[in-house]
Amino acid sequence: MLTAAVRDLHYWYPGKFMTDVRTSCLPLWENNPHLSRLAEDDPEVEQIECSYPLINRCDQTPYHCLHGFIEFLNDRLNLAIKPTAFKGDLHLSAQEKLWHSQVHEVTGQDTPFWIVAAGGKYDVTIKWWESRRYQEVVNHFRGRIQFVQVGERGHHHPKLAGVIDFRGQTNLRELVRLVYHSQGVLCSVTALMHLAAAVETKRPSPPLRPCVVIAGGREPAHWEAYPQHHFIHTNGALPCCTTSGCWKDRTTRLRDGDQRDGPDYLCTNVVNQLPRCMDMIGSAEVIRRIETYFAAGVHHYLTVAQRVDAERGISATSNNDYEEQPLVLASAGMACDQFAKEINAYPGGYEGRGIVICAGGVRYFTAAWVCIKMLRRLGCRLAIQLWHLGPKEMTPAMKALVEPLGVECVDARKIRKKHPARLLRGWPLKPYAIIHSPFREVLFLDADNVPVVNPEFLFDIPEFKCTGAVFWPDYNRKPTEKTKAIWRSCGLHQPGEPEFESGQILVDKERCWKALQLTLWFNENADFYYQYVHGDKETFHLAFRKLRKSYRLVPKRIHPLPATMCQHDFQGRRIFQHRNLDKWDLLLHNRRVPDFWFEDECRAYVAELRERWDGEARSLSRQFHPSLRKPTRHAKPMRIQAVVISPAESREACQRTLKNLARTDWGEAPVVIETGNATGPEDSLRDRWRESLRGMYDGLVHNFDHVLFLTADLEINCHLRHNLEQWSPLKSGQITLAGLFNPGVRELACDMHNNIRAVEPKSVFGQPVFLLAREATRQLLRQWREVQSTPEVTFASLTSHRRKPIPYHAPSLVQPLNTGSERQPRVHRAIDFDAAWKA
Repeated sequence: MLTAAVRDLHYWYPGKFMTDVRTSCLPLWENNPHLSRLAEDDPEVEQIECSYPLINRCDQTPYHCLHGFIEFLNDRLNLAIKPTAFKGDLHLSAQEKLWHSQVHEVTGQDTPFWIVAAGGKYDVTIKWWESRRYQEVVNHFRGRIQFVQVGERGHHHPKLAGVIDFRGQTNLRELVRLVYHSQGVLCSVTALMHLAAAVETKRPSPPLRPCVVIAGGREPAHWEAYPQHHFIHTNGALPCCTTSGCWKDRTTRLRDGDQRDGPDYLCTNVVNQLPRCMDMIGSAEVIRRIETYFAAGVHHYLTVAQRVDAERGISATSNNDYEEQPLVLASAGMACDQFAKEINAYPGGYEGRGIVICAGGVRYFTAAWVCIKMLRRLGCRLAIQLWHLGPKEMTPAMKALVEPLGVECVDARKIRKKHPARLLRGWPLKPYAIIHSPFREVLFLDADNVPVVNPEFLFDIPEFKCTGAVFWPDYNRKPTEKTKAIWRSCGLHQPGEPEFESGQILVDKERCWKALQLTLWFNENADFYYQYVHGDKETFHLAFRKLRKSYRLVPKRIHPLPATMCQHDFQGRRIFQHRNLDKWDLLLHNRRVPDFWFEDECRAYVAELRERWDGEARSLSRQFHPSLRKPTRHAKPMRIQAVVISPAESREACQRTLKNLARTDWGEAPVVIETGNATGPEDSLRDRWRESLRGMYDGLVHNFDHVLFLTADLEINCHLRHNLEQWSPLKSGQITLAGLFNPGVRELACDMHNNIRAVEPKSVFGQPVFLLAREATRQLLRQWREVQSTPEVTFASLTSHRRKPIPYHAPSLVQPLNTGSERQPRVHRAIDFDAAWKA
């Protein structure tokens, strides 16, 4: 609409104004001849915040929406602009017109097509028409009209069958070009309707593009309709839109916190989940309107050859991932309600009782080993399943260790072939394993949970017999706006009880089947729900409350120990010790926890595992394993230079690092590189950064074998130089890139004899506390100089291109100081830092 106002401004007042725009829809202004490049700080430039006041009077006045900005500019600038054309003002370049359309790219020919937008944004859902009816229209014209479905990501556009599927595949400018090539448009009252009028038609098509708009009664027809469009409205047919549009926004509440969920914005006449004004428009009426464009022969249906080409396009776009995009707050409630309606009844086929543990990879396997050994020590004879994701997480050697303990290892990736899951890695694996385990009654335990009594009695307690579900409390947390939002999204009030802590869960799948299925659905959409809840824990809570499934929550709160949550039975006796923040470490860098029961026994189990298993170090020998090679003899001592990377505004933190480094055995003075003040002038910052890098490149790379990059505000092991000089991968000359700080990155393998954790490159923590060889340092500095990015970003880029595992020193030799101040937020801590450790 604004493009039309600018066009008409220059038509009526040629040469009087220069105009430029600032808008979120800049692609609509490409090639616009009426724009001049203007600077906002130019004293001769006046900025005008455009508004649209005419819309508030459109029910009573005979104006079209094209008049909206025109009237505003007239009032604001004391002008007398009049519309010159019944459309917006969009311009395609000659080159753009020569480009093939996206449809041509997938069909191989210049295939005629209509565009359909069968949905819309979540802000005004009253404008949606039923997806089933759109499908009836598409089916009716199958083989005669080829529809191309479009829709922006994050909006509501259910998939239609038999269409070329471009949902989520076009940006705004690409949509403009797609409209240019289109024969016609089918949509509701939306931007596509205005584009259908504003974008010129492709020769030799007629100058006016066919468009059928399913409008209903929300807005007055005269305000929206274009002369060449079939604007199907119901103004005057219902009491709610007898004299004008109703201007309501939604048919039902989306529970997204938007004011449009308020009663003043909701439709009061809903039929078949549609506003009655939209329900009155059937697919037959839409079909009839489209057919009128072809009845006189101005437009033509597809030829036989074009049908074949069209089918090729349908097939080529059939794998569109639009349905795989994450939910948004506006769509989550509706999607949750729909899934809850479709959950099938309990299928049967599950028998007996058992324990389920998810534990793949070195760290979680070590923790699970302790858990399993404790279960058997305490006399538990229940069957145990150990779930994992593929052979990398559970090798034959690992299986051989636990199978004699009555443990079955289950590869979830194999189960997934029969029972698909959208997301499975991490926390989502927990409800998936519970559901697809063979047991009817399941005790789920986190791998890092240490039982202190035989838990078999829990299956027979009255609380479980009564409800079929027992949960344990998390720490008391105050409700936040985020947690309130997600409970509201599910149509619930956040209950006045603790959140769930899912380190232990007891369920009867027969009685809890639907609630468990909904829990799994929440976790399959973890890319949305985990933004509002911490992991899987509250997904159980939400699901059981949503479906009104009874459960019992243990009343005794957590007894906290350092890095450990102690849970109890209904009589208040300790039964589980969930060591969630200090998982058992194969390298045994675990702190001693006061009042942790059976700690000596647990440590003995880790020691036993160390004797029987190599931590998968040998399996990585072809990629990285320095202990299998003879150390390289150096003619002279290895030269390592320490470099402290410090933003200019963190000079105090930098000084703390320098003082701590001086207390170690490092000796020589480090080099300090200031990355500049983020609030300083951009050119000055770039110049200082480039100058620092040039000096660093010339002075360091040529004079040292390795460079140790440290950030500001670090605590440092007092034997830092000694430990590095004794570290076998460094002594053997194999270090290209190594980490000295591990905040909990999961390892692929542990080399217990050489103090190494081998980490997958893509899992590397972004903080720059790394040791780099000369060539890697050159590469790093080249990237810094080329892109002038932050050290964190450049280190992440450097590690992401590596194919071999990256060695981390174990224990960590540095530790971020956790000041927790307003300027210095709390940071990740190392899992195994020891200030006094000496090789």
